Parts: sequence; structure tokens; C-alpha cells
Amino acid sequence: MAGLVATCLLLAGTPMAHAQPLPEAAGTPAPWRIVLIRSWDALYAMNIAREQALRDALTEKAPRLVEIYTEEIDSLRVRSGIEPEFGALLKNKYRDIPVDLVIASGIEPLEFATRYRDDIWPGVPIVFNGVIDGALEGWRRPKSTTGVTMAFDMVGTIALGLAVVPGARRAYVISGSSPFDRHFLDIALRQLRKGERRVEMRYIVGATRDETMQRVEELDRNSFVVYLSMLRDGAGRVWGPGATALPEVVARSSVPVVTPVQSQWTRGPLGGSSVRLDAHGRAAGLLARRVLEGENADGIDVRATPEPVCEVNWNALQRWNIPERSVPARCEIVNRPQMLWRAYSWQFAALFAIILLQALLLWSLVMQSRRRRRAEAELQARGAQLAQVARLSTIGALTASIAHEINQPMGAILSNAEAAQMMLEQGVLDPGTLREILSDIRNEDLRASEVIKRLRKLLARHEWNPVALEVNSEVAEALRHVAFDAARRGVKLAPVFDPATPVILADSVNLQQVIINLVVNAMEAVAGAPSAEREVRIQTRSVGNGAEIVVADRGPGLSQDDEARLFQEPFTSKKDGMGLGLSIVRTIVEMSRGTVSYESNIPHGAIFRVRIPALGA
Repeated sequence: MAGLVATCLLLAGTPMAHAQPLPEAAGTPAPWRIVLIRSWDALYAMNIAREQALRDALTEKAPRLVEIYTEEIDSLRVRSGIEPEFGALLKNKYRDIPVDLVIASGIEPLEFATRYRDDIWPGVPIVFNGVIDGALEGWRRPKSTTGVTMAFDMVGTIALGLAVVPGARRAYVISGSSPFDRHFLDIALRQLRKGERRVEMRYIVGATRDETMQRVEELDRNSFVVYLSMLRDGAGRVWGPGATALPEVVARSSVPVVTPVQSQWTRGPLGGSSVRLDAHGRAAGLLARRVLEGENADGIDVRATPEPVCEVNWNALQRWNIPERSVPARCEIVNRPQMLWRAYSWQFAALFAIILLQALLLWSLVMQSRRRRRAEAELQARGAQLAQVARLSTIGALTASIAHEINQPMGAILSNAEAAQMMLEQGVLDPGTLREILSDIRNEDLRASEVIKRLRKLLARHEWNPVALEVNSEVAEALRHVAFDAARRGVKLAPVFDPATPVILADSVNLQQVIINLVVNAMEAVAGAPSAEREVRIQTRSVGNGAEIVVADRGPGLSQDDEARLFQEPFTSKKDGMGLGLSIVRTIVEMSRGTVSYESNIPHGAIFRVRIPALGA
């Protein structure tokens, strides 16, 4: 190859004549040792993409370790004429290293490896890649050599330019002056000569960088640019991996820029048609594995792989105001800003499903809450109705007590009125005595009125209205309703009030009804007992975080069968009972977040305990 210049990256001061591979452990297969020869700098985008995929394919599930030694053929920056010295240096370097395979990445590495293999790596097969399809025309394939070439789609790239610039009359091809630049341009021209000429081709070749930029700025709108490569410009300046001319061409050009090299697509051009370098590198790596595993390189055909693909940069479409409809259907538009729901479609689907499930759950909870509130309202209404029936029943049982409470003040009023009338007839009624009689009448009237108020409060249809209550006061008020009936029955009521009993949250009327029901039941239970045992003990006290009301008697108690269904509806041990009393008691207590329980008294009798949480508990 004319003008070929070669160099090698060596460790300074390393005595290469003594370089030897590390010995393998006993029983461990020797690693595959591969010499990889690349063109130019390892950091060129083309080298990075292709070589990484090649290495991955080589080492993926490999049965042995893989050792890769890299060399570089750099005709851009190193003076010519030292190739024989370079060959001698490599021969000395690899003298004691058993090499299994030589991989040549590019046309210059392939030509070098072909010339020097027998001297440096005798009998070692060669696998090449990175050689543009068409570059090997007239080439005689050496023994033990195979590889993959890169499809070069200059025609497809031109077609893309014609599609996005309707009515384009000229295409300007930009190329540098290095041997590779001229080689690349030659292949492009050969491909264009074989195809249909649909546009006038003009060339900006071998110019300096400044001259190239000036020409690009002067292009008319009925044209587009095809950028090939510019490793060296007309002034001899070399442009390395981080300082390529393409970004500046894109910035200066008022017309679209396309390129048939995939590694250039990230530098601002519209796009082009090219092989994917990573796919090409992987194909080369898999082919190298076949040779390393024993397949004869001469039996493997050389072919171009993979097929070229067309890609267009969405940002470049915006840069040159090109509508998406102008892009050929075979071309993929990349870097398009996706709607969030497109970019994260499955995440949004999952989120929507979660939201839907939560909505269904919330709807279910709301409906359940509504049903519960409706059931609670119905239960309260039913409880209020049953409580009303139970109160009427209780009042019926306390008729004598009610009549006594009303008759007492009414009799006092009548006695005072008759005394006043008698004294008036006798002419001895002085103002002071009359004032005392009227005061007594008034007091007894108020007493009768208070009795009627309490009865009305107890008998009236009542809505549940929980308020803060003093337990001792409510128990005392309830006992006043049953005091006369207890006296009539000969039953002693023995209240014991604990001043430390806490305030509770409950309904006053319903709480008094609970106490009256339990006390009346207790009085009826001791009705047949000896007079000394006709006692009902009523006790209040503080327990835990609430208040407890205890009603105990020394009657016959309950059987075990009766205990099991004590608070069920209906249950009664009386011949004329309705069986609602204790069921109403439990309902009212539970509405106050409390509990009611039964236990047997010792040696006989019954004990009922009502526990209600303290206010705020």
C-alpha cells in the first residue's frame, strides 16, 4: 500500500526481547491470544463502536480466557518508510507469545497483516472487518484468511437527500486529502457510476477546512451535502477523534447534510444509510470465535454484513425545517421527543391500572361505608323503637310507683287547699298563714311537675343524643324512678357511689333505662326470697379507662342454658315478659362503645356489669 506508515504503542523501556506470556496453571487450557490491528486512534467513534461489540462477541461464554494485544496502523500522523522496522519490532515482540488469531480492523491493517503474517505470526489465521465492500475488487484472498466487509450505501444516502430536498439539482460531496479519504471517495464514485444519475454531483475535495466551510455557506437551497470523511484537509492538518470537521459543516450549512457513515450520525447531520457498526463488529467477533474453535478460515465465505439501515435525526429535521412526511418510509426517525405516555407506556399502563384499582377500592369502601351508615342508622332507629317499647313496658311495671310519686304532691296540695278553706270559713286565716299555705301548694305543684317531666322524658320517642354524663347522677336519677316500687315489694336498694367514677359519653335517657331494666329485673328476682335477702346492690366505680355500673342481687340466678342466650332476642324468664329487656340493654350499651356482662353471684344470685369508656378514651 503506497505511503503506508505504521506505528505501535509500546511500554517505554520494556525489553521486548524477553517478553513472555505468563505460565498457565496445571490443567487449565491456555487462553486464546489475539492480535488486533486497527487503523488510527482507538478513540475514533468508528473504532469504539465496532471494537467493543467485537470484544463482547469474543468473550461471551468463551470456554477460555481471551487475551487481546492491540496494534495501530497510523498513516495520518507517522512518517512513511518505517514499515519494515515496525514489522521487525513486532516479530521480536511476539517471538515468545503463541498467537492464535490476527484480527485486522480496516483495509490498511489487512494489507499489513497479509504482508507480514508469515514472518511475524506464521500459520496464524486472519479475520478482517471494517473493510468497505468494494475495496477488495481484484484482491487475491490469502490462505487462512476470512472476514466480513461493510456494506457502503452511497446510493441510499443520496436518495435520502433527494427525498428531503424535493427538486434538488446538485449534491456536494465533501472529502479530505488523506489516503483513507481518497480511498473512501474512490469507492463512492465507483458506486455512483453504477447507479442512475438523478442529481448533478459536485465535489469539495482536498480543500482546506476554511475553504470547505466557505463553500458550504454559499450553497443554494436546491442542493444538499454528502459528507464522507476529512481525516486530513488540504493544508495537511489532521483532525482527530474529538475535532472532526462534520459538526462545523453542519453548523455552517444552510442545506441538509447527509452521510453514509453511521458513526457520524451523532455529530449533527440529518442522517443517511449505513451499516450499524456495532452489528458489524459483533458479526466479526462471532466469525473470529468460529475460527478460534477450530473451523477452517478458508471454508468461510467473505460477505458484507449486516445490511445497511436508514436513520434520520429528528433534531436535524427541525434544524433545516424539513417535515417528517418527507422522510422515506424505510428510514427510522430517532431522537424524536416522545410524549411521556409513549416513552413510559408500560409504566403509565401500570399506573393507570393502579389508579383504577384504587378508584374501585375507594368506590367499594365508600359504598361499604354508606351501607354501614345506613345499617347503623336503621339499627339506631330499630334500637330506639325497641327502647321505646321497653320503656313503655317498664313504665307499665312501675305504675304503682308512678301513681305514688304523683299522688303525694297532689294529696299535699289538696290538704293545704282544704285547710285554707276551713280557716277561711272560721275567720282565722291571717295573711302569714295564707302565705305559708300558698307556698306549700306551689312547692308540691313543682314537685308534681318534676315527676311528670321525668316521666315524659322517659316515655317520649327519643333520638340517640350522646353527651357528657356524671354516672353517679344518672344512676341516682334512675333509682328515684324505682324507689317506691322497691318499697312496695319490700326490696332494699343499696347504692354505693364511687366519687372517682369518670365522666362518660352516653345518652341520658337510654342510660337510665339500662339501670332501671337491670334494677327491676333484680327486684323481681329477689321477690320470692326471705325479707333479709331482698336487697339489690347498685355500685359505681372507676375501672381501667372507663366507668363500671354493677347491679347485683341474691335471687336464684340463671341456669347455664339461660346464660348462653341471655342477651339474645327474645329471652325472658318471666311468664308475661316480652324478652326485649336485656337485648335492649346490650344494644344501648354497645351504642356507647361499652360492654355488658353477666356472672353468677356467690352463693346465689346474679351480677350484671356495665362498662362504658371514659370521655375522650
